[in-house]
Amino acid sequence: MQEEEQQKELQAEAEEQASPKQPAHVSAFRNAREIEARERREAEIEERERQKREEEAAYQAREEYAKELHEDKVDLIRLKQGVISDSDKVFPEQEAPKKYTLRQKIGNWFYHSKWWLGIAAFCTVVGAFLIYDFVTRKDPDVSILILTDNVYVYNGSDDLCMWLEGMCGDYNEDGKTYVQSVYIPVSKEEMEGGSSYSSANNTQLMVQMETSTCMLVMANSDADEYLQPELIFEDMERLYPDCPLAEGYKLKIAGTVFEEQLHLEEPLTEDTYLAIRIPVERMSSKEDMQESYDRAKMLLDQLVPQLTAEKGANDHE
Repeated sequence: MQEEEQQKELQAEAEEQASPKQPAHVSAFRNAREIEARERREAEIEERERQKREEEAAYQAREEYAKELHEDKVDLIRLKQGVISDSDKVFPEQEAPKKYTLRQKIGNWFYHSKWWLGIAAFCTVVGAFLIYDFVTRKDPDVSILILTDNVYVYNGSDDLCMWLEGMCGDYNEDGKTYVQSVYIPVSKEEMEGGSSYSSANNTQLMVQMETSTCMLVMANSDADEYLQPELIFEDMERLYPDCPLAEGYKLKIAGTVFEEQLHLEEPLTEDTYLAIRIPVERMSSKEDMQESYDRAKMLLDQLVPQLTAEKGANDHE
């Protein structure tokens, strides 16, 4: 037995050596073709099964439809013969239309329209508010920007505006005389505190310096660090050469009737002054800047004689 097995192994080796070896790339190509053919056969089998399922479903649908037709025909024949008096298949039962009262109709309409009604109500409220604000809003003839970290000045700003309105004319010709104050607490603590409140103060100051709303400014030396006053304010000594309160760009107001109108619990610091901005092109146009400047200058022309008279009376005493 062992001799026969050895002979078979020798014969197999000889046949293997005698047969030519195929290159590796030929085997890879053959494998790829076999894989492709196998996938194609699987796809064909799956497609045939899908078609078979569709055909079965279509056949079942046709059978059910034919069955329903047959039942309808049978019911129709039975109706004609008088065997039955009614048939739901031949004459399907229809629900009678429901009748609604007027109140139910209105309630039903509101229920189905609630989203649109809500949107309409919101738009109506906003529109009414904007119209009311536009009609009742008073445009100021002059606005004064108050830049000081003094809560007493803020508390007395309304009294100050009422006093200035007595000297102010109806510059915008709207039939009303109105002076408005804009207060920004300017100090190192308020402007450089690092909080959101400090950021808001800086932003508001920047906006006011870029727009034409407030050309008349009340400030002190604490505010000068954030204003570059020599560049943005008019020379008061040039505008009012005979005024003893004029000093460079400042019109000194401490100890004057201006201070009295604020009804302060503590007097103003000696470095508190009034100034008027130079009209230049910024966020607001040069024309708007000039118009606001002219209004502020007319009010200042009325104010300076009163400050000077008060100053002269105090010096005489």
